Amino acid sequence: MNGAHRAPLTEEYTAAMLATEAANRDRVTAFVAAGGGSDDLVAHVAALRLYLRVPHFLTEWITDRAVRSETASALALDIVAMKLVDDLMDDDSGLDRVELACLALHLHLTALRELCRLSRDAQAVTDLLHRDFTTICTGQIRTKKHRARTLDEWRTHARTYGATFLGCYGSLAALAGRLPGAQAPARAFAEAFGTVITIADDLTDYARDGERDGNLGHLLRTRAVTDGQVVSLLERLRARAHAAVREQPASRALSPVVDLYTDDVLDRLVPPHVPLPPGPSTAATA
Repeated sequence: MNGAHRAPLTEEYTAAMLATEAANRDRVTAFVAAGGGSDDLVAHVAALRLYLRVPHFLTEWITDRAVRSETASALALDIVAMKLVDDLMDDDSGLDRVELACLALHLHLTALRELCRLSRDAQAVTDLLHRDFTTICTGQIRTKKHRARTLDEWRTHARTYGATFLGCYGSLAALAGRLPGAQAPARAFAEAFGTVITIADDLTDYARDGERDGNLGHLLRTRAVTDGQVVSLLERLRARAHAAVREQPASRALSPVVDLYTDDVLDRLVPPHVPLPPGPSTAATA
């Protein structure tokens, strides 16, 4: 559409990002296998590329390399745990539900212990998780009962299961890094970026999983939402993410990441869902 095609990620940044993703994948798959997960479940977890990569972005504010690595690893454990819970709720993965439930809980408790240790403030970690996951869980229930019919309704739902979800992990990264000054910008970035990812997931799920009611792709195709509205939303999210990144020099490498993902949604994912304007024959019979 009108993606700006900013500069690509540098080779150095890409290598570091992929190294974090690989380290997280190795640890999580080993954890799942050791916990009794089947080969299918191990393979499923290994394929969760963005889930394993996003901790690299969320820990950008942490300048201590050892603390950053430990924090990214702990975040990956919990993010994958929540993905397995999502798989359990959707019941469409073909994976054993007992394995999903047990290993999700084990991953979550392990991550919680590590995040409490890293932050040196267990109460702050548990208070944050309690507050945010109250929003996420009640929002998920509401979303299933009341499907979005407009962009405003879709955004209200997405704030719970998209923005708050990743925003929680942005805040946890700052807590684990013991960086109180980074908590607000880290969360602001994560909420904006999380909504961009949620838009991408919804548009992908339209074709991949056949989602319709409440799906943003369906709303676009039925003209309940216009492509102009979605483009405007994406550009506002881009601006918010950039503003958060500018607040602290240590996070500046995230700017190209914001553009890369936002432009991908604009250029690759939105256009297939935009209805073609009426042709001459349609107009003649209207």
